[in-house]
Amino acid sequence: MLYLCEGKVRMEQLNLFHLIKQKHSMGMRSDQALLYACEDQQKEGGIIMMTLNAEKRDMSVKAKKLRREGYVPGSLCGKDLEETIPLKISEFEAARYMKKNMKGSRTVLQVGDQKYNAIIKDVDYNPLLKKIMFIDFQLLVAGEKISTTAQVVLLNEELAKGSVDEEISEIHYKADPADIVEKVYIDFEKLGDQKCVKVKDIKELMNDKIELITSEDATIIDISEGSQYVEEDEAAEGEAEAVAAS
Repeated sequence: MLYLCEGKVRMEQLNLFHLIKQKHSMGMRSDQALLYACEDQQKEGGIIMMTLNAEKRDMSVKAKKLRREGYVPGSLCGKDLEETIPLKISEFEAARYMKKNMKGSRTVLQVGDQKYNAIIKDVDYNPLLKKIMFIDFQLLVAGEKISTTAQVVLLNEELAKGSVDEEISEIHYKADPADIVEKVYIDFEKLGDQKCVKVKDIKELMNDKIELITSEDATIIDISEGSQYVEEDEAAEGEAEAVAAS
């Protein structure tokens, strides 16, 4: 099989599970246990999570005014929080952060002197303004399944034997924070003559720890023969040139 997940992710998940158990045995709450376990794993070269600095937002200040002042509004929600925390993030910091992260990515949110282990739930991006308008985060709590997405990344697409139609770019599922899969990769160099890849072909998502929301029979990519269309285009161009010359 050619389908890959991020390197050594299963071993990282097992290590994270054991670290969480250790933190629990020290009397930490679930959210604290997960946060410090992830930090320990980062130090050991495991899952890499960027820290994003944010501030608590004054809700009396409208979002439009915040954006004019160079901030991106956001929010952090979660069952272990007393209430949703409204946020504001420097536009520069948000843009820099989103260059390396995406919907479904894990992060450490630094809000004042408080750290939160979270996941990007949603991003509102305005393509006309080329600006991030809003970022939603969800608190991660060990043992509590969350609904999230795995982003599909295509590798060596130029080697595809035909025209590639990417039908879905993200796969929705539920999982415990220790079992989150941020990205799945499809490498065209290893596809061979296979013309279709479905969700059920991604082995990292087909286990009892992942509860799929996207149908396992959903098509991710479909490859159609491209040579026929190229020949037709070339023939049409030749006829057009002949008519122009006459």
